[in-house]
Amino acid sequence: MNPLQISLIAAAIVVVAAIVLYNWFQERKYRKQSREMFESQQDVLLDEQQNAEYYNAERIEPYLDERPVDPAGFAPDTTNRLDTPVEHAVASAHPPAMNYQSDAPRESQPAQSATAESMLKHAASVVSAELPPSPADPEIDFEIRIHIADAIPGSAMTQLLESGRSSGKPVYWLGYSHLAGAWEEIAGWREDAYTEIAIAVQLADRNGAVSEEHLVQLCTLARQLASRFNGVAECPDIPSALQRANELDLFCVDVDVLIGLNVVSRDNEVFAGSKISELAQRANMVLAVDGVYQCRNADNEVIYSLCNHESAPFSANAGASFTTHGVTLLFDLPRVADGLAAFDRMVELALQLGEALGGQLVDDNIRPLTQAGIDKIRMQLDQIYQRMQARGIAGGSKRALRLFD
Repeated sequence: MNPLQISLIAAAIVVVAAIVLYNWFQERKYRKQSREMFESQQDVLLDEQQNAEYYNAERIEPYLDERPVDPAGFAPDTTNRLDTPVEHAVASAHPPAMNYQSDAPRESQPAQSATAESMLKHAASVVSAELPPSPADPEIDFEIRIHIADAIPGSAMTQLLESGRSSGKPVYWLGYSHLAGAWEEIAGWREDAYTEIAIAVQLADRNGAVSEEHLVQLCTLARQLASRFNGVAECPDIPSALQRANELDLFCVDVDVLIGLNVVSRDNEVFAGSKISELAQRANMVLAVDGVYQCRNADNEVIYSLCNHESAPFSANAGASFTTHGVTLLFDLPRVADGLAAFDRMVELALQLGEALGGQLVDDNIRPLTQAGIDKIRMQLDQIYQRMQARGIAGGSKRALRLFD
């Protein structure tokens, strides 16, 4: 065995021991409470007559020599009272309360349970420290960790996987596979079982920030799962996570820019669809299923796209009859890496289309777009990309592609 395996086995033994100790404390506490609640107690109602005699009797003052005589000549009736021990009289006057005696003070029992749970968490953290970090992104994800003593098969979490995704926000269930020696996405069809699980929910996307209800729901699912398989779940602070989510969402809204360059016909003339198709293919663009031509990079991510300025989509089977009064080039700023170079390529294609089709380059208000206007757009793009870089969300990066999906 290598040192990692030995340390994992040792840590697993500590986790199991902590769980056994925690369960022993709980069982001992409940057994004592049950015994004490049902043990024999003095019935106050059955002693009602004796108590009444005590409270209604005439008070006897202490004396040193002879017994005092009543002023009327009668000696007090001490039958069944002077022969009764003082301890018994006091006990009759004050019936005993329920007796919950134990070997240790009651205040210490919750502390013992908390100590056992903290030991379990500490042992689990030792195991986690030996593992590589999970794929969850600490900048844009809310990560819940579950440490399990009994390994959970992926098939046992199928229903939980579906319920956790019900809100629409991306949720990733990740488990550490000791067989593969790496983290992997949990799926119901996998045969692997996991003792370390990470649930990562994305804090924001183009639909807004994550809701408090969603985070609470996931934490509840995690705790139920951990309880079922003798483990513990660690959920970060929800209010601070919601604050992070709102701040992230506001930033994303501010930089989520879509640039459009329009090439329209002059004097109400039309562009032939076949000519547009030829020019697009020459620029290495491919017609997608939604009727939009796309230019993609080596990672198959869209750099920019070409769509019809009118409502009808492009079609490979449209033939020579397809015509339009204009086309639009679109540039999704946050999703493009090396965005300034990509924008320059798109501007170059727009100018080529205008020249080949006999059209003119205009802005969204159909006003002619000059070189000065293009330079202004480029400068604004540069400022946005710098802000994204400073925020740790570089344009076209994996993090940006997740946030602006």
